[in-house]
Amino acid sequence: MEYDNNNTGVVFNKKSAQELVGTGTLTEDGKSKRIAMIEDVMPDGRTIRDIYVNVGRLWDNNNDNPNAPQFTGLCGISNGEKRIAAWVKETERGRIISLKLTEKNETKSDTPPDDDSDFTEPPF
Repeated sequence: MEYDNNNTGVVFNKKSAQELVGTGTLTEDGKSKRIAMIEDVMPDGRTIRDIYVNVGRLWDNNNDNPNAPQFTGLCGISNGEKRIAAWVKETERGRIISLKLTEKNETKSDTPPDDDSDFTEPPF
């Protein structure tokens, strides 16, 4: 059976020269969005700056269940607003944060995504 990584994600420790330049807002058509700018150096030596738009927010999840996510919140994506849950894991690659999206009205899941074996490391 093929691994299904739909509605999941992962956050890796940074492994490059990337650096947070700053955070701020970007207003488009009267709607303001929170943004972050990350500076990095490409393999050919050029400096780039990526702009990221805030899509959600995570809060500490104070739950005594050992399988419960450490963080939960809401995430506004192209299909509307969804619930996002995050588990901190130690893996062969180091510390990662495993993410899972569910419908807002679904029962909260206390099961993290299976593993990170099918995730590819982001280019930054």
